[in-house]
Amino acid sequence: MKRYALLFLLTAPSFAKAPYEAANLNSYQAAAHMLSRFSYGPTPGQVEAVVHQGLDQWLEAQLNLQDQDSTCQQALQAYPALSMDLKTMDKTYLAAPQLKKMATAAGVGVKNPNAGEGEAAKDRRALQDFVRQNQLLTERDLQRQLIAQKVTRAIYSRNQLQEVMTDFWFNHFNVSRTSGPARPYILSYERDAIRPNVFGHFRTMLGATARHPAMLLYLNNAQSMAAADAPHLNNFAPRLAAGKKQAMGLNENYARELMELHTLGVDGGYSQKDVTEVARVLTGWTMYGERRGGQRMERLMERFPDQVQAGQNGFVFLPFLHDAGAKTILGTNFPAGQGMTEGDRLLDMLAADPHTARRIARKFAVRFISDEPDEATVNGLARVYQTSNGSSQAMIRAIYQSPAFWSPQSTRAKVKNPLEYTVSSVRILGGQLQAPETQLPIWVERMGETMYGCVPPTGYPDKTEQWISSGTLVYRVNFAFALASGKVRGVTVPLPQGKLEKVAAAVMPGRPIDQALKPVKATLNNNKFFESVRTSLPPGEEMSSGMSGEKVKGKGMRPDPAANIPQKFSESQKVAGVLLSCPEFQRR
Repeated sequence: MKRYALLFLLTAPSFAKAPYEAANLNSYQAAAHMLSRFSYGPTPGQVEAVVHQGLDQWLEAQLNLQDQDSTCQQALQAYPALSMDLKTMDKTYLAAPQLKKMATAAGVGVKNPNAGEGEAAKDRRALQDFVRQNQLLTERDLQRQLIAQKVTRAIYSRNQLQEVMTDFWFNHFNVSRTSGPARPYILSYERDAIRPNVFGHFRTMLGATARHPAMLLYLNNAQSMAAADAPHLNNFAPRLAAGKKQAMGLNENYARELMELHTLGVDGGYSQKDVTEVARVLTGWTMYGERRGGQRMERLMERFPDQVQAGQNGFVFLPFLHDAGAKTILGTNFPAGQGMTEGDRLLDMLAADPHTARRIARKFAVRFISDEPDEATVNGLARVYQTSNGSSQAMIRAIYQSPAFWSPQSTRAKVKNPLEYTVSSVRILGGQLQAPETQLPIWVERMGETMYGCVPPTGYPDKTEQWISSGTLVYRVNFAFALASGKVRGVTVPLPQGKLEKVAAAVMPGRPIDQALKPVKATLNNNKFFESVRTSLPPGEEMSSGMSGEKVKGKGMRPDPAANIPQKFSESQKVAGVLLSCPEFQRR
């Protein structure tokens, strides 16, 4: 009898309440909320599919990358840089100085630095012709692929949580393409240091970002070296920089951001002396590549194979740049002569610090729960971080089980950032990309988010106040109508048909439709509103190129995205445009 009772207990279904039931949400509403936070928004019918699969099962499939992603992988074939190692990428996509050098050798380019503006423009055109005729690929080609692949993944990937977490962690370990030295390495940085580690342990990603050329160059650790009179390893005195009469010396940029942004936080209990000591620990952590003394570095590695330590993606530890003296950081002693290993010990210490646990916990709570998460939730997530050794999977599972995630104060409480808004609009309409490059990144930029272009190392914040203003709201409305009327180049969307209530329920699944439709109905009856949309972006308006922040004016200007919106919207275009631009759709 006992045997059968035990068998029943092992096989009987669990009657424990789902975490969302305490918040009086049904499974459909809960699935819609999950998709609004753990993805870039649902596709048509996806909420029902998640309910059928089971919310727990969907989340586990996302955390373990179990969904087959053939459509996305096929679309990514349009971006050849994704399959190149960093060294090949470095040789293939040439920066402006490399192109000018090649053109000059071929007799093309500016020979007189004092040439007038007209002559300089003529030489620039000649250089462009040289690049075209020789079928050369440029750094701009690489940047376009970087941006386009992110949009493609966000729209098509079935492993949506991986895309959300890649964006989350990239912003945490931000590198901006406004940095000329770091720019050519950002595609590799996201692909090789961020993406593979988004569901792993924090310490692993911390080490991967610390060693990647993009970060080493962005925050200047690649050029940091010990003072000339500092203790050194194995008789390797700190070298003079190439072409310099004196050593460059210590650079504290990365050391400061490592502690302030990546780990402990501004209130992490460290001092300026600690920053300096961290910078000393990380001297010698540098990189090499085609553009950065690659041949010279390879000769050094051949000459000193036991001392020069090379890693992935061009990372190298150079003992003759390293300060081998003793250090003290946060009260912990680092003995002299430890070389590269003390850098790893430092990262271990910072990753395990309770201040880091709390900082990462709060960032998770802000991203997935609310702009101002309660202290109990943050403290609980910090404990999960500590007990799981900084596991992202464990923290996401804890958020899913957290009452705060399902509370009325959380659901629909956050506002989509420009990328989320743009991509979710395409996804909910079942849109398709018709070309490897589209106008979507231009719209994202106009709404205030230049992709990969956040200049401060803080990355883009995840709060409403960053994204909502009267100016950016105008661009959201115009994007909604440009998309609905088929005027966003490279994207097609089928418009939902039927009564307003049916279309609204399809565009905003799991939302309180009656409440959302009050402003929608008023807008649909306002003909002046549609006229203002049509005329708000006249042809010829200045717009950003979307590549490096420069403005493009005059005859050669890129056409404005909304310049060709039709004179009159159809009823289905009106409905779709108003629903996509209404306040309820802009929440997640």
